[in-house]
Amino acid sequence: MKMGRNGRRRSFEATQNVLSFDLEHWYTATLLRDEVSDPIDRIETSVEIVLDLLRRFETRATFFSVGEVVEEYPELIRAVAEEGHEIASHGHTHTPLFELSPEAFREELELSATAIEDATGVRPDGFRAPNFSVTPRTQWAFDALEAIGHRYDSSVFPVRTPMYGVRGAPIRPYRVDPRGPFEDANGANGLLELPLAVFHPWVRLPTAGGFYARLLPTAIIKRGVRNLNRRGIPAMLYFHPWEFNPAVRTDEPPPHKRFVSFHGIERTREKLAELLSTFEFTTSERLVEAYG
Repeated sequence: MKMGRNGRRRSFEATQNVLSFDLEHWYTATLLRDEVSDPIDRIETSVEIVLDLLRRFETRATFFSVGEVVEEYPELIRAVAEEGHEIASHGHTHTPLFELSPEAFREELELSATAIEDATGVRPDGFRAPNFSVTPRTQWAFDALEAIGHRYDSSVFPVRTPMYGVRGAPIRPYRVDPRGPFEDANGANGLLELPLAVFHPWVRLPTAGGFYARLLPTAIIKRGVRNLNRRGIPAMLYFHPWEFNPAVRTDEPPPHKRFVSFHGIERTREKLAELLSTFEFTTSERLVEAYG
């Protein structure tokens, strides 16, 4: 743990951030799933690129994994877990919650959890919704997550974007109160929400990862992480393994979808390496343990 300027140990939340990867097939991303006709599967190569980078910086991360991918590549998922990384749920079919009923969502959760447990021997503690699709429209998801036994969720993007997000949601980890699931009620019990990182305090600018990490200069992302850490808030960053593999690029989607999906993909590895050399990162489960 790093030391503060006054020589005292700073809190876990202030010094260690969370690094996560949404593990899915690149062609199932929301903007690509209806645009690619005959995709080549790049998942093993993409994951290995990420693992090499994590080994280099001796960093453990959380892989929010789609259940169907776990079933298709159980040995790969097992190998990721054996290197000390957390395997959490990203649903079973990478379907946004907007397209699911509460009953279908509960089935997705169970199928995903079973696939992960079969592959790793450990039932997942956490969940992230495809396309960050836990919003006021789908807040029924919190009840389903608690019912299945998940300890935490990391689906709330606390800024409204053209595709997702919850305007005004808390930027720090908080316990979910069913009466106001997007408000920090300081509840003692219940599901822990780990929101995605946003630039703060002057303006809420998405900096957590994905397209925003590929678009923004690394200096802006680093400043955003520092702003959160100075306030004792751990930054939750996310990437997709396929974003580290330029071979996934294709000309099939229309230009605006190609831009959002592939812009800056050739520099993602370098950007993450700079972040890993600057900040401390750990898994979601370690942060949840710190919150008790």
